[in-house]
Amino acid sequence: MTLLKKTQQYKLLVEKMYNRCQQIQAENERSVMRVNGIKKILRRRTYDVELLKRRLDKHGDNWRSVPMVPPQPKGKPEQKRRGPKPKNKQPNADGTHESEAQQMLGRKPRKQRVKKQSTDVNARTVMPQQQLFT
Repeated sequence: MTLLKKTQQYKLLVEKMYNRCQQIQAENERSVMRVNGIKKILRRRTYDVELLKRRLDKHGDNWRSVPMVPPQPKGKPEQKRRGPKPKNKQPNADGTHESEAQQMLGRKPRKQRVKKQSTDVNARTVMPQQQLFT
């Protein structure tokens, strides 16, 4: 390699490192801003709680003797499932199965894959699927 190519390659690598450092610096600044915002929210919350406590005590409310109950979580308590929904094997309220209900709604049923039969002359004859299970 010539000296000119080496210096160009060196400058290119230095420029890439400088750009990456700027990206990291910007990400760090965003993280610091987020942490400071959360600290501000927490300070405001503690101030509001203290203010509410003083106000309740001032009015003579008996809030300290009431048992504290944690709030119920919103939404479903169990974890969300991943993957396809389980098929409904039980009949619906009107006695039809889900596939019949889909046909009533105008939806086409899913196509089923069919195994291809070999067409080779020397191959053994293959029985159709219906004959295998009877």
